[in-house]
Amino acid sequence: MKTKRILLITITLLMSFLCISYAQDKSKAAQAEKVVWYGIDFSLAKFTLVTENPSVIVNQYIPAINNLILAEPEKYDIKKFFNKKEVKSVIKVTNERNSKIDPSSVVTDSEFRIEPDQVNQLVKSLQLEENEGIGMIFIAENLNKATQVGSYYVCFFDIATRDIIDSRRMEGKAVGIGFRNYWAGSIYNIMKVWMK
Repeated sequence: MKTKRILLITITLLMSFLCISYAQDKSKAAQAEKVVWYGIDFSLAKFTLVTENPSVIVNQYIPAINNLILAEPEKYDIKKFFNKKEVKSVIKVTNERNSKIDPSSVVTDSEFRIEPDQVNQLVKSLQLEENEGIGMIFIAENLNKATQVGSYYVCFFDIATRDIIDSRRMEGKAVGIGFRNYWAGSIYNIMKVWMK
């Protein structure tokens, strides 16, 4: 009985320590004044019940969504929404990864989820030219036409080590006219609520 009690106390203390460490990492992401924005990575994502041609989704719409974020900085105001003084945009890495998506695997007829471990592996595998600072990337999970919701992991990470310092799975309502604007609307709605 005494052994079980000691084990329980040890586990409780360990969990408390891990929670505190994680909270400190989150505060590091929040307090960083500068970030490198790597865009939206769709390499793990699935589009549920969409009717558009999968090849057009991969070759036209996905790059167009990433480019839209840069083309409309007043709307997709990363500085304001994430409370940063400086944002450097480097979407080359995500554009290259997204261009290698197999169109035959991108559309599904059911809801789709990715695991946090897959997110960690993706961030670890990023081939970046930068070697220091805080990186920020959206990792797309499921863009679901049935529920009209896009889900993403919003990740801040240490560029030097590729260690994630803050990762949150978030959902945004898709709104807008046309495929690109509709799914970009889900990203906008996530950005808007980040600080709330």
